[in-house]
Amino acid sequence: MLKRILDYHSGRGIALCRLALALVFLLVLYADPDQPVRNSSEGYLFLGGYALLSLVLLAAIWNDWWRDVTLRLPALLLDCAVFLIAIYLTESSSTDFTSPFLSSFIFIILTATVRWGWSGMAIVAGMLSLSYFAAGASLEWAGFDVELYRFGRRGTYMFLLSLILVWFGLQRRVRAVARLDLADENTGEVPVSEIAAYAMRATGSPCAYLGWWSNEDPHVLLCSIERADPVILSLPPEGLAAPADTPFALFDRPRRRMLVANADGRIRTRREAFATPLPDHYGIAEGLVIPIGSSSGKGMLILSGNRDISIDHLAMAPALAQEISAALDRQLLSHVSREAAVAHLRATLARDLHDSVAQTLAGVRFRIEALRAQVRAGADADAEFDEMKASLSNEHRNLRQMIERLRRTDLEPSMIRLAPQMQSVAGELERNWRAEVRVSTMPDNLTVPVGLAYEIQQIAREAVANGVRHGEARRFDIAVSRSAWGIDLDIRDDGRGFTGTPAPHPRTLDERARANGGYLTVCASNTGAHLVINLPDRRDS
Repeated sequence: MLKRILDYHSGRGIALCRLALALVFLLVLYADPDQPVRNSSEGYLFLGGYALLSLVLLAAIWNDWWRDVTLRLPALLLDCAVFLIAIYLTESSSTDFTSPFLSSFIFIILTATVRWGWSGMAIVAGMLSLSYFAAGASLEWAGFDVELYRFGRRGTYMFLLSLILVWFGLQRRVRAVARLDLADENTGEVPVSEIAAYAMRATGSPCAYLGWWSNEDPHVLLCSIERADPVILSLPPEGLAAPADTPFALFDRPRRRMLVANADGRIRTRREAFATPLPDHYGIAEGLVIPIGSSSGKGMLILSGNRDISIDHLAMAPALAQEISAALDRQLLSHVSREAAVAHLRATLARDLHDSVAQTLAGVRFRIEALRAQVRAGADADAEFDEMKASLSNEHRNLRQMIERLRRTDLEPSMIRLAPQMQSVAGELERNWRAEVRVSTMPDNLTVPVGLAYEIQQIAREAVANGVRHGEARRFDIAVSRSAWGIDLDIRDDGRGFTGTPAPHPRTLDERARANGGYLTVCASNTGAHLVINLPDRRDS
């Protein structure tokens, strides 16, 4: 129960502590026959009045955030006045009475910290310390029986304690809130109901209203939760205007009251009605406004229906907005990353199918045309059919390997020797395209990651297919070597080569090189095409 009463209600806690200190001070004075040392009747009357005012302040701010803010400065001045007058009433060099100055001083300093932050607390601490020294000097100058050494000792303690509290205040300037993990982080949609529910849990509010204006979708997305399931609506752009620069605020429209939190956390009062389209749309009379901004759009969240709403919730609002914005940015980043991964996968599949399956089928069609001529001439075609069958079986195996690579989730760190792989590819290409393909690796035992070996083989397939189909080449030399930069592929043929200045880059080969972090160079040649492709050797990937 105590947690429910005081949680996010610092004003109640301050008022209760003030009343408790006043009553204890009265009780201690009454129990000590030597106190008060001066003006006994007036002292009891003054401290009794302070206890009564403390009770009135407690009742006034209990469920009224406006009074809690407007009365905080008068209440602080009252506490400081009681602190200084208590010195006059109780201090004497001939009594062992322990003055309540330290507990009162700590109460005033902590109150200033909660109300105005570390800067306000530093100002109050400095002024109160100076006032304490001035009060002691005044009593001594007036001839009262006081001990200056005691005043100096206590004043030094007060000064050191003020420095410590200022330092702690500097370390705790940002309020901590729970992390918001959106359940639908990969959908790309703004989960307005999750955001509203998160803010309701954090503040204990039974009602929430959220308007969202996306940077991409012109429609306005609305969500309302009123002690039931969320209601989500989509309005046309003209249905609800986007808010201007809306501050964090507590508002009471019927009474034309607002508390506005500045960027530095200070709270100001305004005697005006909160006028924006969202509370007009839902007919909200009182609530907490939290503006939200992120890379995907901006929104306005209004929490209402909480009778225990306080300025502590207003102080917490910037932290809530920051966490919501961070969650939305994480969602957007996840969505963009997912789209980029899908686009990369589609491009990779397109290249692999083009360089492998499509080129093999084109080679089979090329051989079928030649086989038709042989059959018409009466030649035996069994050997050709066997080779075509072997080519299709080999391509079926390559296709299964491609599917297996897509299913695999590990980073594939294993290394393989490249020479046997390239010899196998060379034989496959010679059968498919009826061309001479010679491959070499330097050094002979050159090893590369499995993924890189696959890319090199695909490049060889595409280069030979392009050379035969577009350049009428019949002979290819493919040299693979390791350089200081990575892996170099030197590909030459005896076809027509490239025409035009500058020579055009083969699109598919260029895309595959860049997708693997490398680059393609078309070299000048008088005897056909000459390509050099550089690929990084990512052994750690």
